[in-house]
Amino acid sequence: MNPTMIPSERRSSMKTITTHAHPRIGLLGNPSDLYGGRVLGFTFSGFMAQVQLDPCERIELHGSDEILHCSAQAPLAAELSASAGRGGADLLAAAVKRLMAAHPELEAKACGFSMRFETDIPRQAGLSGSSGIIVAALRALGRHFGIDLGPEELALLAQDAETKELGLVAGPQDRVLQAHRGLLAMDFSGSTPQVQRLDPNLLPPLLLAWDPEPGQSSGDVHAGVLDRWKAGDELVRQVMQELPELVVEGVAALQAGDHAQLVSLMDRNFELRRSVFDIAPRDQDIVTLGRDFGAGAKLCGSGGSAVFTHPDPAVLSRLAQVLSQAGWSGLFPQVAGAEI
Repeated sequence: MNPTMIPSERRSSMKTITTHAHPRIGLLGNPSDLYGGRVLGFTFSGFMAQVQLDPCERIELHGSDEILHCSAQAPLAAELSASAGRGGADLLAAAVKRLMAAHPELEAKACGFSMRFETDIPRQAGLSGSSGIIVAALRALGRHFGIDLGPEELALLAQDAETKELGLVAGPQDRVLQAHRGLLAMDFSGSTPQVQRLDPNLLPPLLLAWDPEPGQSSGDVHAGVLDRWKAGDELVRQVMQELPELVVEGVAALQAGDHAQLVSLMDRNFELRRSVFDIAPRDQDIVTLGRDFGAGAKLCGSGGSAVFTHPDPAVLSRLAQVLSQAGWSGLFPQVAGAEI
């Protein structure tokens, strides 16, 4: 591939762009988002996926163990398709390809750039680490090309990057949460997600715990249940109809300050999920431990992390100590809002 050179005067005017995305916690309703349901969730601080985009004479996508090199000439998407991405470079390539597919006019004026990422979001812990990299990459690319990517378009492009480019089985909640940011009640029953922003101060005390060892890919977790749903499995269909109702009740409980009801709803969410998904023994153990303390407990995503709530913060502090002794990492999550 012969790189297209950028005139020196243009390179000097281009600046480094840095963007980020936060992980998310599914509080109620997940995984019904994959089935046109509802989810109550929030993005939280403490971790982030960060992308840096710099001027470059060609296009370079830096993964953790490789670099994809492409010319800055059309057809860029075809060149990226011919590259075997690994170690995160495939996530960056998927973001570039979906932006080009949505805005084909960019192919004619594509200019070089170097893009790399750093992330401390726990890997394969059900906290949306991969989608965070893609969302941050799309934010950086939008700024680079001078495109105002609103949260709706940003979430859709990120969703297509994961499902259409990478072939993953994924519902929309992760991308919608990371694109909009904050505490959100989301309805996926229509053609366009409906987003209700809620005051984070409505949340009761919460504790997040995750396994330091990477778990199973979320796409692998979802694939079997999705096949059953497509085949008309009655139990899966019933569960995916009941999970969204928990979100409606959960929003009402938050607005009423009824934290005891939220405990009950989180427990119900986990039981519904367990009725159709195989729960890893370690995930089951941590949920059971939380319940022994009287806390509401459920998985944040596909496994590897759990969220707990209890009206008394002291109870959660004691639970955190016990979880730490059992080898789990933890923090008290704070909602990350709409700041960039």
